[in-house]
Amino acid sequence: MKGMLSLSGTLVVCLLAAFAGPARAMPIAIQFDFTGSSISMLGGIVQVPPDGSINSASGTLIVSGAGLATPSPGPVLLQSFGLAANVNAVTFGNTITGNPSLTQIGAVGGSLTPSLTQVVFGAPMQVALGGMLNCTGPSCGILSLPAALTGTQLLNLAAMPIANLAGIGNAFIDATYAITLNGLTGSLHLVGTEVSRVVVPEPHTAGMLALGIAALAGWRVARRPR
Repeated sequence: MKGMLSLSGTLVVCLLAAFAGPARAMPIAIQFDFTGSSISMLGGIVQVPPDGSINSASGTLIVSGAGLATPSPGPVLLQSFGLAANVNAVTFGNTITGNPSLTQIGAVGGSLTPSLTQVVFGAPMQVALGGMLNCTGPSCGILSLPAALTGTQLLNLAAMPIANLAGIGNAFIDATYAITLNGLTGSLHLVGTEVSRVVVPEPHTAGMLALGIAALAGWRVARRPR
């Protein structure tokens, strides 16, 4: 019995020491709400909003840092970006409606600058287009409408500005990128506000924690009088 107590107690102490070790960089997931964004499409003749609205838009930026309020320069991932809008425009005698969407494929990597104010991406972000643009009126043929929005597109994110990254709940993204919908140029003005920030558990951390809990439970059982 004494041997069991000694072994369990030693294991618990070792695990506590491991968790209390020196601070090191850990992945931090910052989720953004991009519903304040806007899209210019069809050569700029449709602007959403006001010619419609952004129904939903979000994405997650993975940075590293010693704590939630202490992000560090270095590798960054942008993932899970998605945007869905509705279009309701009347222009040049045409009524244009639709439900365009953008969905990120995979993740795109970059690097957070030492000033913590810019993410420089090494590759474009790949997005899948979805939805439909409908049209009734005299100029629909010129605009090649109606049309289904399909296929993929590469958005050159280049250097994305970011503000207040060290302030929990205050991170802010404001950037504009060229985009093409149905063969006509436009732009995507991304405006993102932080909605959550959490530490991403590393795979071995959960296992260590489970082992510690099991050892502690065994230690308590062993201490019960027989």
